[in-house]
Amino acid sequence: MPEVHAKIDCAGLLCPAPILMTEERLAAMKKGEVLEVLFTDLGAKPDLVAWCRATGNRVIEFKEEKWRSFGYIQKV
Repeated sequence: MPEVHAKIDCAGLLCPAPILMTEERLAAMKKGEVLEVLFTDLGAKPDLVAWCRATGNRVIEFKEEKWRSFGYIQKV
């Protein structure tokens, strides 16, 4: 697991809320820092991948647990 510098909880929220919250939080972070995004919306994973590809940020990994998932996004 990467070193995490900030976390956001998007559990129970539908897209585009996880993307908007990720964008807002990453804007306040320094280059190279990692954001942990907790989400439950199944559509958030492909949306986060597409958003990172469009913005140049980096998806480090995704982890899935019973009812929730975690995305690790690095600001570049």
